[in-house]
Amino acid sequence: MPTKVSRADGFLSSSTTLSTAETPDPDAFLEKRSASSAFSVEHVPLTTLPDWQLDDRLQHASGRFFSVEGLSIHTDFGPVPQWRQPIIVQPEIGILGILVKRINGVYHFLMQAKMEPGNSNLVQYAATVQATPSNYQRVHGGRSTPYLEYFQEHAGRRIVFDQLLSEHASWYLHKRNRNMIVEISEDEDIAPSDDFTWLTLGQLRHQLAQGNRVNMNARTVLSGISYTAEDDPDSYGDIPDAFHRQAVESHATGRSNADVMAATTWLIDQKAKFSLDVRRISLRDMDEWVCGEDSIRHREGRYFQIVGLSVAATSREVGTWWQPMLEPAGGNVVALICQRRAGALHFLVQAMIQPGLTDRMELAATVQLTPGSYRGPDEVPPLAEYLDAPESWIRLKTVQSEDGGRFSRADTTHVVVDVPEGHTVNAPDNYRWMPLGLLNRLIHSGYYVNVEARSLLACLL
Repeated sequence: MPTKVSRADGFLSSSTTLSTAETPDPDAFLEKRSASSAFSVEHVPLTTLPDWQLDDRLQHASGRFFSVEGLSIHTDFGPVPQWRQPIIVQPEIGILGILVKRINGVYHFLMQAKMEPGNSNLVQYAATVQATPSNYQRVHGGRSTPYLEYFQEHAGRRIVFDQLLSEHASWYLHKRNRNMIVEISEDEDIAPSDDFTWLTLGQLRHQLAQGNRVNMNARTVLSGISYTAEDDPDSYGDIPDAFHRQAVESHATGRSNADVMAATTWLIDQKAKFSLDVRRISLRDMDEWVCGEDSIRHREGRYFQIVGLSVAATSREVGTWWQPMLEPAGGNVVALICQRRAGALHFLVQAMIQPGLTDRMELAATVQLTPGSYRGPDEVPPLAEYLDAPESWIRLKTVQSEDGGRFSRADTTHVVVDVPEGHTVNAPDNYRWMPLGLLNRLIHSGYYVNVEARSLLACLL
């Protein structure tokens, strides 16, 4: 049986290691792999997509991959009680897996330079394996998925992280992926293929800080990492600044079973307060949406549209393909407010209903919004004013791509606002302060922290 652990000792030293003989220049590696292949991404009308059929739903002729369907939503959560929208339905459980290995005593992660057609920067660092069953069962007729066997036949290896987690629940219906980190022994030799390389967490942290260089699927896996000063006491002095030192301390806080029980009980109380009714409907029954030959779009050009793409990439398992993509209106923002409370850094999260969640409600960042989606000030979510916080309070501000395999040009600004200890934050009842250690325990527990919040937490490496 594999050995499963809830904490990963040694990750703190990896997060402070910025230079390694394995990949001395991660920027250059990414640029080299991008230049080594040819890519083409072109918008085309939906009705011209080969093997895709548009009627009451948009689906592939094989019945695999995913479909786009209509959704009718009724809820008493938030300012809008009912609406209809298209949503992506992909029932398959994909694998998002990263191999980790100690090299010269320091943890390295096997990352893939992967092209995804929806990314603003087409080639970004991805997990070792990022594939749905339709992909790795080769329904597309393409090449096999490298390193897949490490995540399907992992007996005897150390399982650092293994959990089913939700995906973007405003755009996906009940979508989930298996997030895994599997450690191989130091003496197990893996020669990385051309598009793969070993990176430390410190190198990944530098890529995350630049933005649009580590894809969303890798970020959700990385959010499962736990690191504390107790793991690597000699590395404590290598933490780059006071805020990141406080973040490490926060990872050691709130990790007890009693803390987890209190948080989950509170979340269940929140779920009981609100209702959500979600029903799948025909695309033709969405009054505010136009289902046309070119796209499926909102009549006022708001929210998002479903478009068609023609894609060519010499580095992918399949050289050419066509697919629908969800393209948001733009301006997505996800922000966490944090503050030192009771001697430790805490983050303000909210219990949020999203129509595509498996269990109705998960923890989200303090602010999660798309500015162009609101009809007036009454629809803007609480605490959005902190997006205009003084520059001295901003600890992180970077732009990251969302899932470039399903979403086109879906960039989200990630923000962390560190408010002074004496500042009062007036939050609604469905908000709660939590340290990073507690949030990490909840990520390891399953459907408790949504993907937008996990992405932001990964940027705090």
